Amino acid sequence: MGELAVRVITGLGLAIGAFVLLLLFVEFGIDWVRAVFRRGRRGRSTRPSPSANADAYAGADWATAYFDEVRQSVRVDWAPYVGWRQRPFHGEHLHIDERGLRTTPGDDAGPGATRILCFGGSTMMGLGARADHTIPAILAWRLSEVGHRAAVTNMGQLGYNSTQAAIALHQLIKGGVQLDIAVFYDGINDMVCAEQTGEPDGVRFENWRRAEFNLLYGDRRRDLFAAAVLAALPRTVRRLRSLTGLRLRGPLGPAVVDLMTVDIPDLARRVVEAYATNLRVIRLIARDYGFQPLFFWEPAITTKRVKTADEFRWEAQFTDDLPRRRELYAAIIGEMRCHPDLAAAGDVVDLSGLFDDWTAPVYVDIYHLSEEGNAVVAEAMLPAITAAISDMRRGRAFSEARPE
Repeated sequence: MGELAVRVITGLGLAIGAFVLLLLFVEFGIDWVRAVFRRGRRGRSTRPSPSANADAYAGADWATAYFDEVRQSVRVDWAPYVGWRQRPFHGEHLHIDERGLRTTPGDDAGPGATRILCFGGSTMMGLGARADHTIPAILAWRLSEVGHRAAVTNMGQLGYNSTQAAIALHQLIKGGVQLDIAVFYDGINDMVCAEQTGEPDGVRFENWRRAEFNLLYGDRRRDLFAAAVLAALPRTVRRLRSLTGLRLRGPLGPAVVDLMTVDIPDLARRVVEAYATNLRVIRLIARDYGFQPLFFWEPAITTKRVKTADEFRWEAQFTDDLPRRRELYAAIIGEMRCHPDLAAAGDVVDLSGLFDDWTAPVYVDIYHLSEEGNAVVAEAMLPAITAAISDMRRGRAFSEARPE
């Protein structure tokens, strides 16, 4: 090999090596440098979560550490039928047990206690609130105050919609779980899934789930490699997208549907019909297994008339088309309020307008409420739950008093 060829190969190797080092610095070094500067300026390597500084917390000293713990440790694992379940974790502010459930003070109230299971998404799980300030925890405390001994279990799971909650109930029933009252707190994730997919009854981040399906199979090796590159080099891929105009998404489809292409009134009707069908199925299960279901539709930040600067910012999270989001959510809520199986049903309580006229801040992001907000929701749930407990006890007393 001639001297010129050696020089060319050497130069090419050095250029490739320099390019790889530059690529590694862009992808990993920038974060390291930023972490060093942040630690020097603020005593910490990461920025606090924006939610930690939400005005709804009024400067609470625990919020930053709480959201640090959420960001670093709250994860989900695959679970059959429902898609995923929270991973067990025991930290300073969050405790998720081996069942994947957030622990609730007073969960075990002993024999004779009314057994209440509370289903829903992260709003029921209590993301953004400490253990004593989740909706199930407040319900347990308030029920005790009004003279009802209740064991309240927080079944809330990150991202669950009403269909996943119904399936979770079904799985528990098959496993022999005994309960007296099932509380369902849904609405937000049903609307978000429709916004993301343009279809009713979708699953949160359904595009990711589709992209991941069978990714380890041999016929998807190319997709696996592409997904690995996209995940390992996100900054480089973003720059390549902007420079070339190429999609460069690998197996991943678009994150959200363009709502301008969606027939919003039709989608709203189908979302509510899917929700109403879930309620009918749950009622049938409840009738055969002897418990009382109660359904509560969640409030939404889009309908709050007076928003703080923070709340305006939260409302616009994760969308490039806020007007269409507002239109979609308003249409779904309107359909829910006039649906014949929901509007006049004694076991359905519409909480969608609970904070519409509040002037104080209550949201800590687009979905989740402050601890004060959770307390307001729990208080709004209390009359229906106490009435169900009283009806249940009267029914038992009548059954025991009847002559054989």
